[in-house]
Parts: sequence; C-alpha cells; structure tokens
Amino acid sequence: MTTAPLPRLALAALLAGGALVAIFVALLLRFRVELRADIHEKIIGRDATVLFPVALQQLVESETTPGKSPATLLSSVLRSAQQQGMLAVAIFDRDGDTLENVPAGLLFVELPVDDYIQLLEKKPISRYHPDFPLRQTFAGVSPGPPTAPVLEVLLPLHGRDPNQLVGFARYYLDARPLATELAAIDERINRQTNTTLALGTGLIAGVIALAAVGLHRAQRTIAERNERLARTHFELTLAAKASALGQIASHLIHGLQGPVAGLRAVVASRGTEGENTEDWQSAAGYTERLQKMIGETVALLSDAGANAHYEFTGDELAAIIRDRNAACARERGVLLHVGGGFSSTLDSHRGGLLCLIAANLVQNAVAASAAGQPVAVQLTRSAALVVLQVSDEGGGISETVRAHLFEPGRSGREGGTGLGLAISRLLARQIDAELAVIRTGPEGTVFRLTVPLPA
Repeated sequence: MTTAPLPRLALAALLAGGALVAIFVALLLRFRVELRADIHEKIIGRDATVLFPVALQQLVESETTPGKSPATLLSSVLRSAQQQGMLAVAIFDRDGDTLENVPAGLLFVELPVDDYIQLLEKKPISRYHPDFPLRQTFAGVSPGPPTAPVLEVLLPLHGRDPNQLVGFARYYLDARPLATELAAIDERINRQTNTTLALGTGLIAGVIALAAVGLHRAQRTIAERNERLARTHFELTLAAKASALGQIASHLIHGLQGPVAGLRAVVASRGTEGENTEDWQSAAGYTERLQKMIGETVALLSDAGANAHYEFTGDELAAIIRDRNAACARERGVLLHVGGGFSSTLDSHRGGLLCLIAANLVQNAVAASAAGQPVAVQLTRSAALVVLQVSDEGGGISETVRAHLFEPGRSGREGGTGLGLAISRLLARQIDAELAVIRTGPEGTVFRLTVPLPA
C-alpha cells in the first residue's frame, strides 16, 4: 500500500496552520489597536464633556447682570476655573486673540489656526499629553520632573444664544489620574488580547492537527481502495485468462484420453515381462494416475457442461480426497490423515471443485513436509458452511511469498509457478467460497477453505 509520506502532510499542515495563525494574529492586533484608540478617545474626551456645560452655565449666569462686555463674561469663566484648581486656563475672544490667562507666566498661549477653525464649528477639543513639557509651557516651575501627563481641553463658549460665539477657553488639567486609568485599561486590553491569542492559536493548532490526521486517514483509505481496485482488476484479468486457458485445457484433456489409455496399455504389457520390470511397473502406476486424473477432470467438465446435478456426502468427499492424494503422500513418505466428514450431502458442483482445491492444498502441504511428518485434512460442516482445513508441520511460508501468495508466478517451492493457489482461489470464487491462510510459521502452515451453503 502506498500513502503520502507523513512528513509532507505534516509540512503542509504546518504551513496552513502558520498562515491561519498569522491571519488571526494580524486581525486580532488590528482589532486591539482600534479598540484601544476608541476607548482612549472616549476617556480623554470625558473631561471636555463635563467641563463644556459647566462653562456654558457660568456664561449664562454672568449674562443675567446687564451691561457686561464679552471680555468680562469670559473673565468670569476664568475665575471659576481657578477655583477648580486646574494647572492653567487661558481665554480668547471670538477672533482667537488672547484675553487673559492664569497663571500669568503661561507661555505660548496663542490659539493655533487649526484649533480655531475646529472651535468655530462648536466642537470641543481634548488632547492627552503623556509627557507634557512643563518648563517649556509654565514659567517659574519649581524643580521636579521636566514632563508630566497633562490633559488639554479647548471649548467654544456662547451664552443663551448657541449660534453666537463669545470666545474660547483652553484648560490644562493634571492628567496623572487619567494616565493611571489609561494604563489600567491598556493592561486589561493586553491581557485579554494575549488570552484570546493563546486560545485562538491553540484552537487553530488543534483543528489543523485534526485536519492533518483526517487527511492522512483519507489518503490511506484512498490508497487501500485503489489497491483493492487494482487487485480486483488483476483478478478479473486473471479470471478471463483462466477461462480461455480452461477451454484450451478442456480440449487438450479430451484429446489426451486416447493416447494416455494406449500408453498405459503398452507400459502395463512391458511391466509383466522383460528387463527392468520394476521401472516399467512404476511407469505403469504413473500412467494409471494420469489417466485417472484426466478421467476425473473430464467428468467434472462433462457435469458442468451438461448441467448434471448429484450429491456427495461429507464422508464420500473425505474418501475422495484421501484416495486422490494417498499416492502423492506415500511417495514423499508423508503421513496423510483425512478426518471429519458428515452424513449430509453437498451438490456435485461444489463437491467437485472442493476436491480439486483440496488436491492442490494437500500436494502443496506434502511438498512442504519432510518424510515422516503429518499432513492433516479436516472436513466439517455447520448449518451454513462447509469447512476444509489442510495443515502441515513444514517450515512455513516466507514473508516475501506471503505478500503475493495467491498471485501467479509467486511460489515458495523451487521450480514452482504459483499457479496452483491462484487457480484454487479462482475456483473457490466460482462457488462463493473463501480460501485463506490461517497461520504460517516455523511450526507449519494451515489453509482453510470456507464454502457457504445455499439457503
């Protein structure tokens, strides 16, 4: 059986898993960046959302006193901001010019053009500076760290009429609590990202591993089915060739009947007189066996051709197997034991093919056995099966031959063709029987033929 090398499958699975993990990590990190930016934006804009209505309420309250100028109104916002303890506040008129700032040493209080344009659209601005340069912005700062987290908030200011801008305000707030909050949020996001990354990577690895195992199993199944298909094709081809060979053999056997009968008569007559009488008698025995085998084969072919049906008992089948193979075992000095049998009957078609298969199995067992060793044949029947078992105590079948045991051209005997077992399996399939090796090894070999009976 041929399957794809496991390292190649593992490499493909590894590459696929690496690609999926890379995509997953990229999407997760992008989502993390977007989520962090969105949360930071909302947290940073929170103070502007709180300050904006407070400043507008202060302006509205200041407008209740008649005769106040816009600059005076804006100064009320400045004084209120001072009371809230902010780092610095600067107010600008509606043209963006600086009116007043606290503390007085605040540097670079001009309103940038871009901020001025955005404020004209009545949109508050919030900026978080994690490392705000204190000494470059505030004059006379006491010794300490040169930078600190600062939140900058710019607000468009108007009175009762929302369409009439009065001016603008810029607040600098101590953002150390905000920095702590943002750091805690970032830590939580990082922790959740890492957890999701670990779980997702593990899940992808598990899915890829299961997919690789499934792919390997699928390839193995496909390879096994391809091998079975190739074997079936080979056996069909072999059956077709065997059918043609059978027709030729049938014609040849019919033609041999007469010559073999004449040869037997000549050999038999020479065996009763003259020199080398024992040799001629031995030759007469061979020709007698040959004529008997031809006669049995012709009878089987005649029965099949004429659709003749008759019955064999199990005892008769056992006797036929014993008689046909006794001479072969005797020549090799092997002890042939045929046991079992049964009183019920088996049709002639199945019985005839069973005897042919048994003859080949017994001859193989005899050839594999040494003189004095036994060859046992057991014939039994159950309600639905007839079982023929042939066992020997020879040296067993080698691994090389065992892998191709029922294929022609593969034989464990010197000079063997391997046709016997291949033809025996084809004959077994003619009656839906199964021929298999039950065991083989140094202690011997056991073949079993299982013949199903008609319902």
